[in-house]
Amino acid sequence: MAASLITWPAVFEQFKVAVIVPNALLLGAHQSYYVGSILAQIGMRYLLPLLLLCSVIACSDSADSGSRAANEPTKEVEPLLPFQSYELTQQPRGGDCDESVDLSAPVINSGLGYDRENTRHAESILDSGNVGDLAVNFSYASESVNEMRGAATVTAQVIFFAAGETLTAINRNSGCHYWSYRTAIKGGVFRSASVLLHHLNQSHALIYVGDYFGNVHALDARDGSLRWLEFAGSDTAHHFITGGMQAHEQRLFVPVSSKEVVTGAFSLDGCCISHGILSALNASTGQSNWAYHTTEEATEIIQPNERLGPNGAPIWSTPTLDIARNSVYVGTGQNYTEPTTGTSDAIISLGLETGSVNWVFQATEGDAWNYACEFNRPLRCPDPEGHDFDFGAAPVLADGGSALIAADKGGMVYALDPDDGSLIWSRRLSVGSKLGGIHWGLALDDRRIYAAATDFEIDPASGNLQDLKPGANPGIYALDLATGELAWEIHPQRPYEGLETPLLFSAALSVTNDLLFAGSLVGTVHAYSTEDGSELWSFDASQDLDDINQIPGNGGTIDGAGFVIAGDGLIINSGYTALFGGLGRYQAGTGNTLLVLRLDGPP
Repeated sequence: MAASLITWPAVFEQFKVAVIVPNALLLGAHQSYYVGSILAQIGMRYLLPLLLLCSVIACSDSADSGSRAANEPTKEVEPLLPFQSYELTQQPRGGDCDESVDLSAPVINSGLGYDRENTRHAESILDSGNVGDLAVNFSYASESVNEMRGAATVTAQVIFFAAGETLTAINRNSGCHYWSYRTAIKGGVFRSASVLLHHLNQSHALIYVGDYFGNVHALDARDGSLRWLEFAGSDTAHHFITGGMQAHEQRLFVPVSSKEVVTGAFSLDGCCISHGILSALNASTGQSNWAYHTTEEATEIIQPNERLGPNGAPIWSTPTLDIARNSVYVGTGQNYTEPTTGTSDAIISLGLETGSVNWVFQATEGDAWNYACEFNRPLRCPDPEGHDFDFGAAPVLADGGSALIAADKGGMVYALDPDDGSLIWSRRLSVGSKLGGIHWGLALDDRRIYAAATDFEIDPASGNLQDLKPGANPGIYALDLATGELAWEIHPQRPYEGLETPLLFSAALSVTNDLLFAGSLVGTVHAYSTEDGSELWSFDASQDLDDINQIPGNGGTIDGAGFVIAGDGLIINSGYTALFGGLGRYQAGTGNTLLVLRLDGPP
């Protein structure tokens, strides 16, 4: 953003017109003896502050100004980012904070996708020139926790993050503790892929997080007190919230997924009766505005006491808001059994106000699968057995709304027309797998799409990755936003037991300036050049350490929401259990630590 260049003569001219001339006329010529003295006082009162102000906003000196050509371009002045305008210089110290949460502190990033469009693009001062200066400012360990699932929300003052059954607010620079909220629901761990902060007005802001039983908890951001608690699903036994939420004005959009993809393999009642839902709640009260159901109720018996449907098509990714089109987009997963529906493995456009369907784009037809297929229970496994090619990565509204970008676990990237869902282009990056392909999330800047693909088999009993699928080529890919053409690809490796082993990137990617950040299943964080994919920096987050409060902590696998770009640093959730809880060639295992990195470490 350009700033107007102010010159010393221009300052004096404005001062003369606004102050000297009126006062001289007022005093009259016959009082000229006093004019000099009075105008000197006026100058001290008006001109000096004006000159001081001028020095702050890049005035030129008079010699420069006099010789400056009228058409010479003015100098660009970089605007301050939100966190730079908020004074926060505390040293890392832990303990309790002395001050309270400031609701006026600028929001740096909120939600899994960082914005309503789910671009995972963040404004920051990090770039290829300074990323090598990133260092640990402090770490925060959560006792009795073995994974760090979600994306933190960050303001210029506070980090809000969830771990296990607790949501905590700490100071962004010092790590001191503002408040903690622990759910009273036994076993109600916070699985939501993000913590969302929404300002209802200047004096009222709520923090939202979803749990294992499908409940949304709305907390007062100032003190962590519970404002409301509402169930967002329709099946209390099977629904839960995995994806991040989105908010707009007085509406909160909640993606609802289902546990039956696993539990249906062993249930006494057969598989399966639940399906995906997008719930639109009143952001202030939690009251339901509308709910979209991805399938009809499961009333058709396929195999007595074993399989019934329709079911599945869960929504476990973050919704995408398109305010200009008054639309919300969601991605769905596979059906769990027959009959398959046209809404599984699909991108669906809904009306913001009513939840009515605008259009449906189905990427993979006839895809039905549940974990009974892995445990040799053929009567529970659909016939034919499907691929499990969900849309787990959130759809991304790109390039000013000209395209909707989506990627699935089948290893495909699609560009859709947001008006009608028609296909603009598509590109295959990998062979795909049940927990591979493109898993948790894309990142976009103004010219490229960044996607990580991993194709592997997994032993569901142990949580260990067995091996890569035949034809797998795990790596990170950059595609041209307009055409889908490949700009570059990289295939990072690491030595393990004497062999070069591919790094697997399942977590959502993040981009800022000329940096692409990626977190691996072995717990390493990498910064790559967006220009050519060259590695610029790396950090091992799978380490043991005592945190800022001297609580033992350890890092591990990085998956799910990945991490948050936070102005002058990174916030990393290290440790994951769900299906990747093992320790070995491809993964680092469990962990309980939030790592806060910043440029040059502690201030």
